[in-house]
Amino acid sequence: MSTLRTPNGIDLEAQGITPDRQLPSRAHRKVVAIDGYDLATIRIDAVGPVRGTAVLVPGYTSNADTFNCILEPLSRRGYNVVSFSQRGQHLSRGPNDVHEYSLQRLGADIHELITAMNLGPRVHLVGHSFGGVVSIEAVLHNPDAFESLTMWNSGPECMGGDIESQRRALLEYGPRAFYLSTRIAAGLDPDADIKGELNVVEQYYYDRLMGTNPAQLEAGITILANQVNKTAQLKATGVPVLVSHGANDDAWPIPMQREMAEELEADYWVIAHAGHSAHADRSHTSAELLATFWDEHLR
Repeated sequence: MSTLRTPNGIDLEAQGITPDRQLPSRAHRKVVAIDGYDLATIRIDAVGPVRGTAVLVPGYTSNADTFNCILEPLSRRGYNVVSFSQRGQHLSRGPNDVHEYSLQRLGADIHELITAMNLGPRVHLVGHSFGGVVSIEAVLHNPDAFESLTMWNSGPECMGGDIESQRRALLEYGPRAFYLSTRIAAGLDPDADIKGELNVVEQYYYDRLMGTNPAQLEAGITILANQVNKTAQLKATGVPVLVSHGANDDAWPIPMQREMAEELEADYWVIAHAGHSAHADRSHTSAELLATFWDEHLR
């Protein structure tokens, strides 16, 4: 176990330290060409003997930097760790054609990234939120490439709620619709971006959203709105699975995530005092949890 305690990403944000500035000094950025598009990656190498390699897949409207807050403690547990922005996400390039963002294509990108960065023969795969949906697709494509899969605050099928209304708002008003709905729900001035009154953290998330290819946003939310349950197929692969979420996760219904774990006969760990981005809310705990699961599934 590591003795150094990692600060929570959310606490660093409260100090005005945005996720991109939470990058550990030992980590390095690299652009990797996949299917003709430059994808942004971040890699940190293990401290001491290498126990394994992990690939972290970000969620919808996110990017590689979302995991910066847990890279250092994971590396101290003996893991090489790579995060990346999926095609079309902030920091990565991507096509302008929505049809080039099929779930199958996104899953294939993970395999091609593993090959291009020479990460194999097998890696631990972690998919946060939408990244979990993509990760299932990658595992089903070739289970032998993975030591394990972690569904991190992610679920097996359409989360329901207002996902369809969000999709319609995106199609009608564009990416700024997401910003507006979030600001209005929080009781904040929706025109702060126009007035130049966003604080440094708000500006970061605004730029991340607006720097995402609109075709990726449309394809991603369409995938989420039409997500098909593939739990039985996933179980049949035999790949060890961890289902984990914050106790206050407000995306996929918590009973749905728990039922997925039960059907998979998977490990199921709930992180207290954490929401949908549990790795930011409780970074040290999240890293220790992930590394412990990986330690138990070394082949």
